[in-house]
Amino acid sequence: MSESAGETRIFLSTLRPGRRERQLALGAVAVSVVAFAVLAPFAKTPLAAVWAFVPIYQSALTVCDLLTAALFIGQYNILFSRPLLTLAGGYLVSACMAIAHTLSFPGLFAPTGLLGSGPQTTAWLYMMWHAAFPLAVMAYARGRPIAESVRPAAPWRDTALCIIAAVAAACLMTAVATIGHPWLPPLMRGSREAGVTGIVVSIVWLLNFGALAILVARRARTILDLWLIVVLFAWVLDVALAAVLNHARFDLGFYAGRIYGLIASSFVLVALTFDNIQLYARVVQALGRERAERQLVQHRTMQLNEAKALLEQRVQARTAALAASNRDLLREVTERQRAQAALVHSQKELRELAAISSSAREQEMRRISRELHDELAQILATLRIETDRLREAAADTPAGAASESRLMAMRSLLDEAVTSTRRIASDLRPLVLDDLGLVAAVQWLVQNFTQRTGVACELTLDPPDIELDEPYATATFRMLQESLTNISRHAHASHVEVSLAREHDWVVLTVRDDGVGFDPARPRKPGSFGLAGLRERAYLVDGELRIDSSPGRGATIEVRIPLQAAHERELS
Repeated sequence: MSESAGETRIFLSTLRPGRRERQLALGAVAVSVVAFAVLAPFAKTPLAAVWAFVPIYQSALTVCDLLTAALFIGQYNILFSRPLLTLAGGYLVSACMAIAHTLSFPGLFAPTGLLGSGPQTTAWLYMMWHAAFPLAVMAYARGRPIAESVRPAAPWRDTALCIIAAVAAACLMTAVATIGHPWLPPLMRGSREAGVTGIVVSIVWLLNFGALAILVARRARTILDLWLIVVLFAWVLDVALAAVLNHARFDLGFYAGRIYGLIASSFVLVALTFDNIQLYARVVQALGRERAERQLVQHRTMQLNEAKALLEQRVQARTAALAASNRDLLREVTERQRAQAALVHSQKELRELAAISSSAREQEMRRISRELHDELAQILATLRIETDRLREAAADTPAGAASESRLMAMRSLLDEAVTSTRRIASDLRPLVLDDLGLVAAVQWLVQNFTQRTGVACELTLDPPDIELDEPYATATFRMLQESLTNISRHAHASHVEVSLAREHDWVVLTVRDDGVGFDPARPRKPGSFGLAGLRERAYLVDGELRIDSSPGRGATIEVRIPLQAAHERELS
């Protein structure tokens, strides 16, 4: 559409009827019904033939229909709704038929009427006239909703075609009623109705009832639809009084029916007139607001110009001060950049130092672990074997019983020493990490955790043969070891899930437990360095550490190590 939905909902053809409009329409229908009930029994009462009534009535009807058509054409040029143009054509046809009906009325301007009419011309024009309008209303009701209207390429062309088509239709019906008069069945015998009148009137009446039913059944009913229902209802009563219940021209039904027709023709015109008055009032109000806003804008513009001049003066004064401040700020920024560069360099050196320290610590622990495992543990194992031999040899001596008990105690101490030595060596640096790789070390660590704590631990490796180079394998192992140690000490968990997976250019270690959980935002306790150690180890390998936990919901620790960063470090 050419207008937005909010802009078009100010016309009768787009507004939905409210309670007030329904009450007015119902009141008009009620008054029409009451008047019809009063007049119907007397419809055949003959009255004086007032010949001036016909041209006066027809002229008023013509003016009303022409004005209504003009208003609908005006709305079409705003809304571009073809149903409105169809309705305008219906009112144009009605106006033209009213003119033809007046000119052909027998005895008014000529004994048999003008336009070469015969005695049946006026009656047939009345029937065609009252059948054409409901057909136009049906076409309007079946048309596309106004909300879906699209602006045509040339609206004036559609308007001109509508006017030409309406006039041509009226001329065609007039020609049928005049030139084709000899072939039309008689509707009037003098001033009285003929026998075939009932059939023709029934058809016309059914057309009006059909149009009325279509409008009543229409879902998206507008105020215009409501008033068209009133108009068609009045037309039904018009046909009933002027062509069904009456007996001849100039009886009560003749006059009353035409008065109904004039009132029906005026309903939509009056509604559209009030609609235009309201629109004009809105335009006047909008113009008044626009003038007031324009004056306000002018006043504000003057104030703005004064403020602008004052601001320019202040800007000039501030510019000089800012220039001096900028020079001082530039020096300060330069010093800060230098300090920042020094800080970054210092952090880099600290990071390298921490990495070297961690690597040296791991190497030292590896050496100590190897010596404990290969030397001290072997010596203790040899002592245990020699103790067994000595116990066997002492069993044959007279003091063998006493010696055997001492040797058994010594062997128990040696077993504990071997076990402690191996445990200390494993805690310092499990040899399986150096000998069999990360996967075997992780499996051993998980199995050892389950044996020591009794907590079920589920391990997932994806892929099963995932491996990392140093120092990333050691960092991953230590972070898993630290996580499991924290769980065994603080979590009180019954189940632990460990996942080591490779995702594109990342290695992801995830440790999840169902323990008591904790609040990561709380300050750490003095002497507690578990999470700090995890962050430091992740930092040393350019990794990312994420901790998700809350009291009562367990904890999840996720470490992401970038393989690309590891490769770049190896190259550098």
